[in-house]
Amino acid sequence: MGVPVSINSEGLQDREFSVDKPAGVYRIMMLGDSTTFGWGVKQEDTAAKLLERKLNADLPAGYNRVEVMNTGVGNYDTVQEVTYYETIGWKYHPDLVVLVFFINDPEPVPIEKKGFLIDRSYLVAFATNRIDGVLRHTGVRPDWKTYYASLYDDDRPRFQACKRALISLANSTRSHDAKLLVAILPELHQINGDSYPFKAAHQKIKDVMAAANMPVVELIDGLKDRGPEETLWVTALDDHPNAKANNLISDQLKQWILENTGNH
Repeated sequence: MGVPVSINSEGLQDREFSVDKPAGVYRIMMLGDSTTFGWGVKQEDTAAKLLERKLNADLPAGYNRVEVMNTGVGNYDTVQEVTYYETIGWKYHPDLVVLVFFINDPEPVPIEKKGFLIDRSYLVAFATNRIDGVLRHTGVRPDWKTYYASLYDDDRPRFQACKRALISLANSTRSHDAKLLVAILPELHQINGDSYPFKAAHQKIKDVMAAANMPVVELIDGLKDRGPEETLWVTALDDHPNAKANNLISDQLKQWILENTGNH
């Protein structure tokens, strides 16, 4: 996407972090997929790093520094994100875990297909992506609205696995004396006004978290009606959040954090 990517020794797009949390530090761990990783934006323009800078300029009461760890990995789903926290992430002793939930999180985990050209050729990868778009546009494959909505059918095993993972994360963070916040990131194609097509899907996730007595932030509230939707995308053909969108996301997270710190 034309921007530099820097990976630390733990495989994360971030600087190095000590496993032992320094005294006086409020540590936040952000779990997510490519939208959290920062596909198409510079590291300093990811929601995690914007949030870190904003909180260090307006510190939570009782702390002298804030660290925000970006553990987003492209194509991860909720099950994989929770597995990361429960096997590795908890060792960093975060005070707050923010799981950024995206509409495609109940997708089946893809099986890697090895192919010499698609692995090594920008042209073949580009063409494969464009062919997929044409097939969806012509109705040969489901359009994006139909496809995403179908992921939340109650009889889908991966949706049930997604819900179990969320409950597991709620229990795990409690056992580690960490707070949990689920921040639901909308699909950015159609968010303005009252037109968002996936309200029912979001509600199902909110119901799961309400049953676990865990908070949820609807990030669409701070993203919609800020100009045409495409002004929030990294490119006209890729609706990953750009720096503008990540700035709006970090504003909402900062507000929630400052309102809810000190309440373990």
